[in-house]
Amino acid sequence: MTACKILLSNLGYMRGFHGGLAQQMLYAHRHFYCSVAAQQQSAQQLMMLLERENPDICCFVEIDKGSSSTSNFNQLEAILTEKYPFFDIENKYGLHSRLRQFSFSKGKSNAFMAKHKLAYRKIYFTHGTKRLIYDIMLDPHTTLFFTHFSLKKKVRVQQLLQMRQLLHEAKGNVILLGDFNILSGFQELEPLLHNNNLRLLNDEHQPTFRFHRLHRVLDLCICSASIAPCLAIKIIPQPYSDHAALLVEYRP
Repeated sequence: MTACKILLSNLGYMRGFHGGLAQQMLYAHRHFYCSVAAQQQSAQQLMMLLERENPDICCFVEIDKGSSSTSNFNQLEAILTEKYPFFDIENKYGLHSRLRQFSFSKGKSNAFMAKHKLAYRKIYFTHGTKRLIYDIMLDPHTTLFFTHFSLKKKVRVQQLLQMRQLLHEAKGNVILLGDFNILSGFQELEPLLHNNNLRLLNDEHQPTFRFHRLHRVLDLCICSASIAPCLAIKIIPQPYSDHAALLVEYRP
């Protein structure tokens, strides 16, 4: 695997507010309807971040490809440039979920964009509402997974066990990125990490999510132990989301 930068970002559907209480109250209506102008402003802020950090691959959760709540604005199209010619966006719900049909939720998605063409596939959890997992081959020896885990703790346990199996079956080294929603702390990762030769790179004292006085480490990077010494992570605040972005740099 050659040197590369991978960005994980929970965009919060580009509603244009962070985790501060005042903004959450002032812009609460944007959960139900967010203007195109507000989304375009968020898109410009994100593009400035991408220009500054220059990631090779960008992984997004909570991005909208067009729903009634976003005036059918395609957020991925708004940030695509010639630098990232290879991309995919997909509804995050199960393949047979009714949420794929409702005007309010039909565009709620995960997506990625990359500087170069990469082999990938879409996998789905067997439990939960949010089910999409991206499986991207970075090279013949390294696989990148990213996803958005359930808010329900019992469902997360099932999803973590399924992810454990996927990582076990992958050839070579693995990198797993995601919004894990581990509201109870790192101990929730036990079903995934126990005796599985994986390493968590996050520091429990560096939160990635904020809501008023609530701070949590939810956006994580987990990788094979053999490549952990070569990976470094950086937490980047996002003014348009209550989550910080996670920049993962591989330095061989």
